[in-house]
Amino acid sequence: MGKVTENKIIAASARLFNMRGYHGCSLQDIMDATQLKKGGIYNYFNNKDEIAFAAFDYSFNLILARFREALEKATTSREKLYAILEVFASFYKDPVAAGGCPIFNTAVDATHSHPELTQRAREAINTLKRYIEIKIDEGKESGEFKLATKSEELSSLIILTMEGALIMSRVNNDPAPVATAIKYLKTTINNSILTLKTNQAVANE
Repeated sequence: MGKVTENKIIAASARLFNMRGYHGCSLQDIMDATQLKKGGIYNYFNNKDEIAFAAFDYSFNLILARFREALEKATTSREKLYAILEVFASFYKDPVAAGGCPIFNTAVDATHSHPELTQRAREAINTLKRYIEIKIDEGKESGEFKLATKSEELSSLIILTMEGALIMSRVNNDPAPVATAIKYLKTTINNSILTLKTNQAVANE
């Protein structure tokens, strides 16, 4: 029962912090969302910071889980990069937490006001970047991608392009920017990093 209650607090707080930010979310908001009293919450957490850290980690783990699930269904490195793009796109209609990307929201909200949360957001975005780099490196090792492909640059391009597209789509309530970003990145992958052998295999599909 204790773990269930703790998870309930974390899940509810993840939604609140993502929608309102650290400073915009009060303990009373968490109490209202969980139907728990202050003492009930502090049975599991010593302070608001501990709740915020657990909530961020919870949201980020949901992000990683969605990527892992999608990539398990892909067989080639090209398919894996395509799957990564589609996962990013899924965050528009089906975000892991209400309010959009927890990494981006936390970074914007906490910068200059909460160094510890900023550090968590920094580590998360760099973990995701490295995760994509590894998939690109695997493609180079298997001969699908050109050895000259700059994994770090392409990984950054994917994140920058997709995050920017998601922001524009949310602001305008329009999925078109996300679709445009995916089209552009898929064209970049097909035209710039696939080896001739892979291109021929794709053409014969």
